Amino acid sequence: MYYALFILLAAAVVFLSIKLAKYVDLLDKTTKISGAFIGAVLLAAVTSLPELFTSISATLIVRENELVLGNILGSNLFNFAVLGLALIVFIKRADTAKPNKSYILSLCAMLLIYALTALDVFLDVFPKIGWFSLSSPLILIIYILFLFFTPKTKDGEDDAHTEDFVSTLSLKQIIIRFTVCAVLLISASIAITYAADIVAEKLSLGKTFAGALLLGITTSLPETVSTLSLCRKRNYNAAFGNICGSNVFNCCIFAISDFLSFTKDSTDVYINNMSSTLLLIFGAAIGLLFVGFICLTLSEKERPVLTKTAAGALGILSIGAYIAFTVVSVVM
Repeated sequence: MYYALFILLAAAVVFLSIKLAKYVDLLDKTTKISGAFIGAVLLAAVTSLPELFTSISATLIVRENELVLGNILGSNLFNFAVLGLALIVFIKRADTAKPNKSYILSLCAMLLIYALTALDVFLDVFPKIGWFSLSSPLILIIYILFLFFTPKTKDGEDDAHTEDFVSTLSLKQIIIRFTVCAVLLISASIAITYAADIVAEKLSLGKTFAGALLLGITTSLPETVSTLSLCRKRNYNAAFGNICGSNVFNCCIFAISDFLSFTKDSTDVYINNMSSTLLLIFGAAIGLLFVGFICLTLSEKERPVLTKTAAGALGILSIGAYIAFTVVSVVM
């Protein structure tokens, strides 16, 4: 019964994510708001709410704080694998995509948060302020700065693919449909996280591994489907922004969960174990590679073969990193 419910909810998430990607694409084409901002903030916040609610539940209800780190870091690594898959599937168009410079900002924000998390997990250098670590408010400050410096309006390149577009829906209709799909997607995503937790328990998976593998994948379904759908529509700014913004938003969940860990018998959010070590290392490495790829794409306009080669290599490495983590976790 639980397996059938899990599959049904997964199908609902996929359907709603496709619809949501459609309305995000329409918002990008019918407004002056930057596609990178829509993807990195608006869509990222909606598609990352499952991770948020799962982590809050793990902290306040289940009181299994060790699920948080695996869930978030696993979701981020899976998101990179999704972006890598998109690069491979749409490699023929890789040289036509013009990533926004804000992606470097979001990836650098994520890497900085990873650095703070690693210092807290491995070296325990941050003192406790009451029940939470000093690293948590620092993480929130980084995210606020990321939102402040992310470009809000389009530049000339962003307008290039939208100037001749005419929507059959009014802006009000698009916003209403986007809101309805967002609410339904959030509801379905929350439900599927609980179903995934039950399935993980029945399969006797370890807590951190279950968070990184099963919960990480299920809570990343909205990002997966919406990103691939946006790439198919050639809206790479919103697609890249969705993944990069989601990963930064996910990192803030460390801090939120830490702030909520004041209940009796709560454990530390920043857990030091093999899974967290692998996820931090793989995630940081792939994040750095994506920074390099975006810099290459922005600078190499006359050598499309080099851009496509780099896109294919990065796609393989991103998917390979997630597979490697899964295999090592099962063996260990």
